[in-house]
Amino acid sequence: MSQIDTLESFFSETIQKMERQFTSHEFFLKLLHSHQSEYVAALASYSDPMPFRKLHCALTECLKKLDGKSITVQQTNYPSRDIFGIASTTTLWRKK
Repeated sequence: MSQIDTLESFFSETIQKMERQFTSHEFFLKLLHSHQSEYVAALASYSDPMPFRKLHCALTECLKKLDGKSITVQQTNYPSRDIFGIASTTTLWRKK
């Protein structure tokens, strides 16, 4: 099982902990907080100058698989602060 698969296995429980509407950034923080060791291992698997960006792109692709099932996309390019507090954009989701 890859590091991404391991994190993806925690998506259902993490989504249950989220507010009805949430951003991808909020989801990443909740996932990180609840599964720190697995998150760090996934980050370490990227030999890239921007491992957070690569990991978050991969996790977003996993979230997209749930669109129309347990969550739905409400808006893309939604204004948000990333996990470092930097102004950015992300996807806004809503639980079903």
